[in-house]
Amino acid sequence: MLREREMELALQQIVYEEQSKMKAMGFSEAYIGSNDAKCSIFLSGQWERVTRLLLIIVSGNGIQPGIWSRSLVMEPQDTTRQYYRSGSMLPYLHKALSLGYGVIVTNPSTNMVVTNRGDKVPIPYSSTPEEHVRYVWEAFAMQARCHQVYIAAYGRGGVLAKHLLLTQPVLRQKLAAIAFIESSHRVSADDPEDVRTIISTRAINWQRSAEVAGRQLPDCAQLGCLSLSAGEPQATRLSGEQRSTNTAWTIAASMETVFAFFDSARGYDLAEEQQFMEQVYGQQPTYTQPPPLHPQPPAQGQHEDGDMVIEHVVDTKSRVTSSSMVISTSMSVADFDLLSVVGKGAYGKVFLARKKAGRNAGRIYAMKVLRKEDVFRKKQVEHTMSEQRILKHVEHPFVVHLRYAFQSDYKLYLVMDYYHGGSLFVHLKQLKHFPEARARFYAAELALAMSHLHSLHIMYRDLKLENILMDADGHVAITDFGLSKEDDEGSTFVGTPEYLAPELLSSQRTATSYGKSVDWWSFGVLVYEMIRGQTPFYDKNRRAMFQNILTKEPPFPPTLFSPTAIEFLQALLVKNPAQRLGCGPNGPLDIMHHPWFTGIDWQALLERRVDTPFRPNIKHGQDIFNYVPASFLQQDVADSPVVTSSVLSGSMPGRQTMHFDNFSYMGSDIMGSRRTSLFRESDFRMDGACVVIFVELCVLECVKRLVYRRDSLVPQRLWCT
Repeated sequence: MLREREMELALQQIVYEEQSKMKAMGFSEAYIGSNDAKCSIFLSGQWERVTRLLLIIVSGNGIQPGIWSRSLVMEPQDTTRQYYRSGSMLPYLHKALSLGYGVIVTNPSTNMVVTNRGDKVPIPYSSTPEEHVRYVWEAFAMQARCHQVYIAAYGRGGVLAKHLLLTQPVLRQKLAAIAFIESSHRVSADDPEDVRTIISTRAINWQRSAEVAGRQLPDCAQLGCLSLSAGEPQATRLSGEQRSTNTAWTIAASMETVFAFFDSARGYDLAEEQQFMEQVYGQQPTYTQPPPLHPQPPAQGQHEDGDMVIEHVVDTKSRVTSSSMVISTSMSVADFDLLSVVGKGAYGKVFLARKKAGRNAGRIYAMKVLRKEDVFRKKQVEHTMSEQRILKHVEHPFVVHLRYAFQSDYKLYLVMDYYHGGSLFVHLKQLKHFPEARARFYAAELALAMSHLHSLHIMYRDLKLENILMDADGHVAITDFGLSKEDDEGSTFVGTPEYLAPELLSSQRTATSYGKSVDWWSFGVLVYEMIRGQTPFYDKNRRAMFQNILTKEPPFPPTLFSPTAIEFLQALLVKNPAQRLGCGPNGPLDIMHHPWFTGIDWQALLERRVDTPFRPNIKHGQDIFNYVPASFLQQDVADSPVVTSSVLSGSMPGRQTMHFDNFSYMGSDIMGSRRTSLFRESDFRMDGACVVIFVELCVLECVKRLVYRRDSLVPQRLWCT
């Protein structure tokens, strides 16, 4: 009994010391309950004003703010080898504050007080762990200005985190990621589908295991999310001693990967999107739960096999340390059944392919296959790598998604979502021209996609009917980024002749650069073509067509074009890019506010809640070929081996030098929240046969550097130059 009393006093002293250090870090203590019965939580400075809020939830006998584990902090401490006490929350708190998070440390295990007479009095609003976390969320977290919420939950804290998801709809909307550590929560078929979806796509569990750190563990089905090994203490692994069986060791071991995961899920700034939508829509948008824009999360237990490790790379010039969570994987064309040829380009074919096994087994994809020899010979290496980078970085409902990328000795493979409805070119060819209302619908979706690309400093440069695909519901998406440029300016003569902007043609004569205005010109040409059935400046003689683009105005048959459509297209097809619609200070807002788009609910359109004017005829399995040209369906489906005379003769690089670094990629429905966004920034980098959630933490400034614009935390709206 005396020993227990001494242990309690020692624990109280440790908690007091840890909480004193928290206060020295700027945390304040807030009380829940009444004067007679109360408990405290801890709030970081400026917690209510930051954009990202971290909730720390731990539950267990004797657990209080400042410590993760009662037993771990009571173990003998080797003060010569470590700065922080084992089981202390301080490392996580320091890390979170350095990265700009606001932090709320909950106290769900303190539920009652004992009076002098020995009576146990429940603490108001904290009489149970569940009541405590609900009250903290409603009274504190919901009052913060944060746009995204993150949760670090240890042990039974995982059960409480799930309880919050079940009871708090606002949390379900704001949640970016959950880090479960040794979590005891479970997910079953009885749980609401949206909660199961959130846990499946926005959570990872780490736990101590004899498996190599990063190895996927077999309890994914019970937890409803990816579960990874944190390894085990090195001393235990080397000596075989069981110095400690405390699973709380996982907390410290997984800290770097936890914050790398959080940063990968950071996504977009909801406040910026709301501000933009207010400008477009004229009022505060209501964010309802949109229908799925992506495939449903994989069934329990069907997550892709892989190992996760954390890598650190230091750039000596910029003094930046890169910390990367890496899921290693390997993939080849043998993992797919090739069903049909559905397209052909200058450097290869596009196949219809079915994934054989693993996550998304049986799903149909479009597989673009490029011959490396052709890519090298035609000097398209940078364009090819740019296409891969753009496809994997961009997440938008009206932009095609890259799911996998890999390479063989002589070929490159890009595996993307398959759009069953074919291209707009096929549909326009069937109808000759679209009714203006139908053209308006497609134009609105494309305007959202284009403005999103521009916000990421991507010039598309090849907008045409052949590059716009239709899904089974009738929505459209942009594909083929082989000519896109990851910058705000260009000087290369690229694009399809009929869609080339005057300034792009002029740039070749004057050696000047051009900006994203070329995309809005092509947008105008495409809208014109949808309504009339032909492009506005076409001539069989290319030189004459270029002269038309530079000097002539297009005709507008009144039987096809309404007066508003004419005014809209004339504003888009202005020769001077500085005066072109979409190229002023307001960027695409001017396009969206144009009277031609009156009646468009932009937020509903973004969330795919607007009825499409046409649904492709796809009812059965074989209907996936309905919109594939017959000439493609008759071609040989095999991915034929490459025997290149140029390689054998030595005129082209050998297979080793033809390796494309950073090309391989495995998309994941697990990393990040996958919310729909006008302005979304995913930070994915590929190394070898790996998917890497890329996190760059500046040692001096602790800021995240963006992939496209490394001097800005938020994508700038530099619409046209």
